[in-house]
Amino acid sequence: LLGSGKLATELDRLDLIDEYRLLVHPRIAGHGPTLYQGGLPSTRRLALVSAKPLRNGAVAMHYRRER
Repeated sequence: LLGSGKLATELDRLDLIDEYRLLVHPRIAGHGPTLYQGGLPSTRRLALVSAKPLRNGAVAMHYRRER
């Protein structure tokens, strides 16, 4: 899924997300939207499936939700 933070928040609240694929860049922006701006009702347990450092310094991570 590629989409907005609002869409991701609502899908997570409905328990419809099984996996997360994140691309993390090593920069601190200090502003702008976050993935879950309004927060979630509870924490999520995630298992790291893979993490691949990229040449530009970013890290591609794949997490699976633990149920």
